[in-house]
Amino acid sequence: MPASGLPAPAPRDIDLVVQALEAISPRWNAWVLMSLTEPARYSDLKARMPWMADGQLHPKVRDLQAAGLVRRTEHTRRHVIYTLTDRGAALLPVLDHFAAWGSKHLERPTVKDPVTKKNTTRPAAKGEEIEDALHLISRRHATTILWALRDRGATTGAALASSVLVDAHPTAVYHPLKHLSDKRLVTRDHEGKFVLTAAGRGLTPAYEALTAWATGQPTARRAPARPAAVPTQETSQKAVAGAVLRTAPAVASWKSGDLFSHPPVARPVKAPVPPAGGIRR
Repeated sequence: MPASGLPAPAPRDIDLVVQALEAISPRWNAWVLMSLTEPARYSDLKARMPWMADGQLHPKVRDLQAAGLVRRTEHTRRHVIYTLTDRGAALLPVLDHFAAWGSKHLERPTVKDPVTKKNTTRPAAKGEEIEDALHLISRRHATTILWALRDRGATTGAALASSVLVDAHPTAVYHPLKHLSDKRLVTRDHEGKFVLTAAGRGLTPAYEALTAWATGQPTARRAPARPAAVPTQETSQKAVAGAVLRTAPAVASWKSGDLFSHPPVARPVKAPVPPAGGIRR
């Protein structure tokens, strides 16, 4: 990676994190990994994800094999077992962090309760929370921009471009910035500079865990406990409407390296719970 204004270890870590996101963020990949917590034949795996046709599922399994996350063991021609590799199994606690973040920050549509007849938030399966969260940060340059904003604090678009898009035209930074602003991970302060929102800062534990996994370090801490919703055909087939993160542009005091650091660090400042409303993917 060309020299940039980011701290020395950042380019390597960012590269590894981006590579990890490329492997796990495609639609249904997280579901496949979660469905392989127990060894399975292909028919078993298909039964666990009934909404997917062979033409969808088989390429996913093959890609995850190529990424070193899934192992295919052929005992006989008719007896093939799929399992998570050690690397794939180590990724599951990382996904828990994204599920916890999504459960807290992503808005879900409301549905009418069949018993009470009142509108209530539609529950989301764990895999849906994970995929929606990954979708927000897997866009090109998104992770690099979040890193730079964490390290620099309030920053102009031109300053961001000089550190994260050194080989591109400076105006190219505004497209990913618009995506992150639309999803309310980034906002502007009273001076018009870009800063992380509370939701953007809330990604800290997930990014720490992902960076630790991507760089081969032990995970710093476990994700908060969250009820594991069982994937259903309804929640899986439903196109995720997207995320509208609740805006809270308070700026906390940060230390260099907090967002992607490997050792345990202080938890981000917990913002007050805002009123219902929010983001869509």
